Amino acid sequence: MSLSCDMVWAQVPLPTGIAAIVNGINIPQAWLDQNVQANIAQGQKDSPELRQAIKQELIGREVVAQEASRLNLDKTPTAQMQFAQLRQNFLVELALNDYLTKHPVTEADLRALYDRQLKEIGDSQQYKLSLITVANETEAKAVLARLQKGENFAKLAREKSIDASKKDGGALDWLLPNQIVPPIATVIVNMAKGATSATPIQTATGWNIVKIEDKRPFKAPSFEESKNQVANAIAQQLRVEYAQRLRSAAKISE
Repeated sequence: MSLSCDMVWAQVPLPTGIAAIVNGINIPQAWLDQNVQANIAQGQKDSPELRQAIKQELIGREVVAQEASRLNLDKTPTAQMQFAQLRQNFLVELALNDYLTKHPVTEADLRALYDRQLKEIGDSQQYKLSLITVANETEAKAVLARLQKGENFAKLAREKSIDASKKDGGALDWLLPNQIVPPIATVIVNMAKGATSATPIQTATGWNIVKIEDKRPFKAPSFEESKNQVANAIAQQLRVEYAQRLRSAAKISE
């Protein structure tokens, strides 16, 4: 019995560092390993099945990419513009990440920002809110009238609200006043637990009716619990400042 060409090809050892070959084009093993690590970082377990699935995905993508190239789709002005933007975005990330690598955030930096944030928060109250947002004042007043007649807040939020919280009956997470848009924050600090705003509150997203479900003194997370969040905040600030310095030194014509 003779073997098919496909079976013979499948048995030919691939060169070191190559995961697959598609129409003569190599898919590097490094691509496969990188994708495996990305999946592991998201909680998946390294396994032959995972590696095989990723390999097949890479092969499938290469097949389609080769077809796009055969059709010269990458040569169109639109494609070339998109390539240029992707290249620019990639270079931006390379430069910013290189800067952060060369200017690592220290433990002292983390502690200083953490202490400053604690001082700014002080003895703040935390609020558990429910929210109904509608498009105009007339509709907001109609919703408020229904609430005042005893209708359920969560039911009306699901029915009328245009805010993303409508799916949860308008319920929001625990928030500090500085995490809430000022027009609403100004009102809620004077409201009692269980109270609903007496009049609709206008913000950039619409007209809002707010209910105080609960409130409590804010208990700050420990330094260790806050470390990652604080590090991310500092890294973002460093990125912004570095980009601003580069822009100030550049010759720009508009």
